[in-house]
Amino acid sequence: MITFKQLMHCDGRTGRLTYQRNVALLAVGKAAVDLLYLALVPMTNAGLVAMSWLNPFVLVGPWLNDALTFAPCLGTAAFFAGLVWNSVHRLRDAGTVHWLGLLTAVPFVNLPAAVVMALLPTRRHTVWDLV
Repeated sequence: MITFKQLMHCDGRTGRLTYQRNVALLAVGKAAVDLLYLALVPMTNAGLVAMSWLNPFVLVGPWLNDALTFAPCLGTAAFFAGLVWNSVHRLRDAGTVHWLGLLTAVPFVNLPAAVVMALLPTRRHTVWDLV
């Protein structure tokens, strides 16, 4: 039986295909939450919810003004938290500076950064990595 730790590869490194799978699953989950919310609350500004894919902070103002409920904000926060977590592990696996994974939470930089991270090759490990 595969555990959650094995499924998400919590060993500190995420390979290229695992990263692509995890990002795709996160995107499907966020899309499901957004579409369900738009179907259940018809007076919602669909453009604002769509903009949250590129700018995770765009929903904060309407939520604070009670123009939006907590569901799309929670879906967006969960999506970007998972994206940053996976990106940090992906960059560690690629042998680059892993804190650059925070770029996936920067508005309008997140999509190109995620595409670049998905295409980076895995760094080969040598005996000198232990020193």
